[in-house]
Amino acid sequence: MEVLALIGFAIVIGVFVGLVMGIVAFNQVRALAVDVDNLRKQVAALSGSMLNTAAPVASERASPHASLQPASTEPVLDKLDLDLDESSLGSAGKKAAADDAAAQLLADERARYQTSISTSNSTSKGASQPVAETSTFWDQLQAQWMVWLGGACVGLAGIFLAKYSIEQGLLGPTARVISGVLTGVGLHLAALWLRAKQGNHPSFAALAGGGSITLFAAFLAALHFYQMFSPMTVFVCLAIVALLTLWMALLHGPVLAAIGMIGAYSVPLLVSTGSGNIVAAMIYALVISASVLWLLRYVYRPWLWWGLMSGGLLWWAISLTGHQADGLRGWYLAIFAYGLIAVVPSNWLLMFKVEGALWPFESSLEKTKDTSLLPASLLLILAANTVSLWQFGWQGQWLNWSLLPALLLWTCGFQGRLSVLPWLAFLGQWLAIFVAQVNERQGQFNVDSLALESQPALLLYSLMTAGLYGFFALRNLKGSAAPNWWASLLTMVPVLSLLLCYCLATDYTREWRWALLAVSMGAIYIWLGAVASAKAWQKALQVWLLLAGHFAYSLAAAWVLDEASLTLAIAAQIISIAWIIKRFEVPELSWLLKTVVVLVVIRLTLNPWLADYAYDTHWSLWTYGGATLCCVVGTYFLRGFPSLARWTEAAALHLFVLTVWSEARYWLHDGNAFSQRFEFVEAVLNSLLFSALALVYHYKASMSANLAAWYQFYGRLQLSFALINYLVIVLAILTSNAWAWASVSSRPIFNLALLALGAPILMALLVAKYYEPAFRKLALWFTAVAGFLFITLEIRHLWQGSLSLSHAVKTGEMYTYSVVWLLCAVTALLAGSWRFGRSVYRAGMALLAFVILKIFLIDLADLEGLWRVASFMGLGLALLGVAFMHQKIQQAAN
Repeated sequence: MEVLALIGFAIVIGVFVGLVMGIVAFNQVRALAVDVDNLRKQVAALSGSMLNTAAPVASERASPHASLQPASTEPVLDKLDLDLDESSLGSAGKKAAADDAAAQLLADERARYQTSISTSNSTSKGASQPVAETSTFWDQLQAQWMVWLGGACVGLAGIFLAKYSIEQGLLGPTARVISGVLTGVGLHLAALWLRAKQGNHPSFAALAGGGSITLFAAFLAALHFYQMFSPMTVFVCLAIVALLTLWMALLHGPVLAAIGMIGAYSVPLLVSTGSGNIVAAMIYALVISASVLWLLRYVYRPWLWWGLMSGGLLWWAISLTGHQADGLRGWYLAIFAYGLIAVVPSNWLLMFKVEGALWPFESSLEKTKDTSLLPASLLLILAANTVSLWQFGWQGQWLNWSLLPALLLWTCGFQGRLSVLPWLAFLGQWLAIFVAQVNERQGQFNVDSLALESQPALLLYSLMTAGLYGFFALRNLKGSAAPNWWASLLTMVPVLSLLLCYCLATDYTREWRWALLAVSMGAIYIWLGAVASAKAWQKALQVWLLLAGHFAYSLAAAWVLDEASLTLAIAAQIISIAWIIKRFEVPELSWLLKTVVVLVVIRLTLNPWLADYAYDTHWSLWTYGGATLCCVVGTYFLRGFPSLARWTEAAALHLFVLTVWSEARYWLHDGNAFSQRFEFVEAVLNSLLFSALALVYHYKASMSANLAAWYQFYGRLQLSFALINYLVIVLAILTSNAWAWASVSSRPIFNLALLALGAPILMALLVAKYYEPAFRKLALWFTAVAGFLFITLEIRHLWQGSLSLSHAVKTGEMYTYSVVWLLCAVTALLAGSWRFGRSVYRAGMALLAFVILKIFLIDLADLEGLWRVASFMGLGLALLGVAFMHQKIQQAAN
């Protein structure tokens, strides 16, 4: 039985090898046919005219990994020195000469190509000869997709054949493993033999890639299925296979590298026992990653780099599905990051100095293989580290989560362009610990304190983290190309660590002790800032010492004063930063100012979902009003920096809107500004407030250059909110909703309806006069409709004492509608004829037609006695009067 199985196995392998060789032969024949046909056409075209001069010789463009088919036939034709005598050649002779020339040219081109391949193979073995990229990934995919797919199929066939033999019990364990190894080695030997006979071709690289995949599968099967070797032995074997793939890729090119890399990362998924040994798989992924990185030293391709990133982070993501790798993910990511930094440029001690601008804000670096992709890759690894910390916790894992930051802190001391990464690493850790304690309850997000027994551990963790960052920041500050980053890290990390401990460990001690610690820290920073200024230390250190001191004082005030808040403490930094920018003339801190401004604005805008305040304190005035005042003061300090002043000015306007809104709700809902009730009075105030602010923002847009578009957008947004509130009011009144009419007293004229329906008319007129010209016509139409509605509802209120439409219309009320509407129509007609134009005249005519219809259809049936007489008399006199006045106006105009 085993003999038959081996014969069948050999047949299957022979079929696959034959398929690959058939593909190779097909490609070669097709390439030769295309070349001969192109050459025949071009030589025939050239033979029609006498060529007295030889074409210039094209430069050699052969690549070590180029395909057999030339990219163009023009270089071949350029080498041709033709001397054809048209009179001595007949048509048959011309064709024969063209065919002979084409054949000779193709033979010469192939000989030249083989020579260039031999030369390139000898030079590709040197460690100092990286292969430059000549085409993009998609170009290679379009050109070689059949080759890549064929190689992948060969590798998958080996894997699936191994699995089939296991499932069917065809061979014993030892025979299965040995047959897999022999198959992989055989595929590699076949690729080498074909390459020696036929020259370099991507199909041979694909064949070798299938061999590597088969070897990976065989060794993993020996480990997971049969436990024939120890894990260490198998991983050594896999490392040898990876090195073999690396060496073969140097011969065959990046196609083998791609197939080998994909297969290597995928084998544990394809050949799996379900044991869930994720730690072994992660170690294996690191071995493969090291092999791919070593390959990148010689055969560099950006897509190969991103394939490495995808494979390495894939196994990190798989580890998140269980707890087996807890305590090891930080080690894994740190080792992976070390490989990215060290292997390709041989920067084993991470001490290579790389000059260049700070990433990512600007880049003046040449895009070489050791600089262009590294920053973004490290950023991805930092994000993975943050996610791991957030999901699996920090307790007892300080070393695990500090390895990657320590690695970056050391590296950035020599590569100033990466100095932003340690800050991102710290903020990622800070947010991961903080967000883990955020929970949603009743539509609001709240921060829960840690369990009392865990709070001392957080203090120790934060202290050790601050010490790590402080030590490296102080070491890297001297002589650094990015002193602001290191000075900020040195001074701000302790304060931010204190803030984190206060938020999550408030039960550890009383608030006044936290405040005392913050005051002490602030005093030390301010004192050091004074010393730094007196001794002319680096300006960056002076600036950040003062900033950190001010922030510490603000935190202390927020913790001691009941009415203050953390948001107000952050907003106070706007004043500090603005003053320091003015005092030291450091506009380069504008990014920090803008960051704080945006943070405060977003925080207070989302306040209804992010905070919960006690009703016994007037927090809205302190928080919103205080933040607005901070922006106003910041604007005053930044008078000499107009572009920055506009940022704080825009924030002050935005926060003023929120202040008025929160104050109105605070007083309407007895201190509960975030009450889910929405009252009629609030809708009225909103419609007026938002429309007024739309005008303010339009004015600011006309005065600003850089923020004009932003002001216009926000003004339109405010105008939309005003219109929505007005429509809510009108709809509630027209549907006789008690929410609206019950809020209006029975007092005539001077009631809430005057503000709800009358004030928006005035605001619309102001919009028509002072707002964007494009909105003028819409505002005037709104004024006409809203005015008609206001007059009508006021008549209703005068007769009924209420705005509710559920009561029957009285006789006098019906007559009043006719009279008042008729007066409005006459006024519009005369005004349109006299001054305001055809649009107003047409509106008056439409209203007059409506009144006429009402009188004939409704008043004629519902009015009785003198009411009916008065109605028709008024209509007749009005029509006569309008006709007379219209004639007079026309005569005066002529």
